[in-house]
Amino acid sequence: MWNGSGKAWRAPSTSSGEQREVEARPTPKPATAASRGRESPVNPDIPEFDAEVWEQVDFPVYQREIEPVLPPTFFDFHTHAWRRTDFSQPPSAETRKSASLVFVTDHFPFPDLQDTFGRLFPGRSVECLSFGFPFAEMDVERNNQHIAEASRAQPGMSGLMLVRPEHGADYVRQQVVAGGFVGLKPYWAFVRGKSQNDVLLDDMLTAEHMQVADELGLIVLIHVPRAGRLPDPTNLAALHRLAEAFPRARIVLAHVGRSYCEWTVEQGLPAVLDLPNLYIDTTFIQNDGVFRFLFEHFDASRVLYGSDLPNSAVHGQVVCVNGVNLFVTRRAYPWSLSPGGETLRCTYMAYESIRAIVRGADQAGLTTSDLEGVFYRNSRQLVDSIRQSLPASHPGASGAGQAGAQVANPSDILPSPGNRGSPAERR
Repeated sequence: MWNGSGKAWRAPSTSSGEQREVEARPTPKPATAASRGRESPVNPDIPEFDAEVWEQVDFPVYQREIEPVLPPTFFDFHTHAWRRTDFSQPPSAETRKSASLVFVTDHFPFPDLQDTFGRLFPGRSVECLSFGFPFAEMDVERNNQHIAEASRAQPGMSGLMLVRPEHGADYVRQQVVAGGFVGLKPYWAFVRGKSQNDVLLDDMLTAEHMQVADELGLIVLIHVPRAGRLPDPTNLAALHRLAEAFPRARIVLAHVGRSYCEWTVEQGLPAVLDLPNLYIDTTFIQNDGVFRFLFEHFDASRVLYGSDLPNSAVHGQVVCVNGVNLFVTRRAYPWSLSPGGETLRCTYMAYESIRAIVRGADQAGLTTSDLEGVFYRNSRQLVDSIRQSLPASHPGASGAGQAGAQVANPSDILPSPGNRGSPAERR
């Protein structure tokens, strides 16, 4: 399957009559506090795991459809990690029920992310880009510290810095250098006094942020705000302005510009095809029509696979009903639709995303090499190019960073900001 021949790539058959020899693997054992690190999780059920569901639903899907299309080592460009001690105050009821934030647990440190990779992708090695979760209640300095420490300790892991609108250029530059971050992660929830549908890109991503990103050639991972998502005229105008004014910044549209349904990518993507420093991540999209359109029109070498763990360690699927995306889950969450009783035979959303990528790639005629790029090469080369271009004093310039590097105490530069904004209605 992964022969790199460049011939037209085809999706593996999923018919019930298919006969394949597949290496038997034992059922994963429930994680212990020791296997997850010193801190045991508040919610030990993320990733959701049930031995019977794994054996009857998840593992057969993994063997038949997921394992054959993943290279031995793949790169997950979009993951989250945080500790419960990283919150400045407990997550509000509004945060927990927001379908835009998809709150699944209040504690998911980097060891839990590693454990989840092992559970969901047995037999595969995973490299990743990770960052904190931008809840309004998050103390981003503490969360960034956790990411910086993890990236220094794990050669295959790189980190993004969460940035708030009030973070100035000097502060951002110092933190990037000290923490070895390869990019920035702004978010609408950090904007004070505005809902998601009222936030402008310029509210959450300032010229000072972009100045540093352009200077150092950093990734800027954007979750576009507003109900119109990618096609929103203000979003499109801002993306063009940012890409042209800061050509060395690597602008990445998360979630295919929030294209959970086809209309978003069909109406928005054509307007940004001419931006040479634009990349797109696949995160949490579970619609093969979205990927078909993306791969037919956008350079596949600038498409980056992402899982959105821990959110995608939930059993369910994102579905579109009359142009509106809904989250259907086996287990009931405040932000999802569920029949209750955990009766749905769902598999992990992480698997549904890969299924959709595979089907869309097949429909668009991508090659084996193209898919290898999406799942590994594109992200690896992007991150490596940033590390190589960073100043010599930058901890990330030599790869995983220097063990002795420390993130600056934010109180020496900027008072820790308080709570920002409120969650909105949909992702």
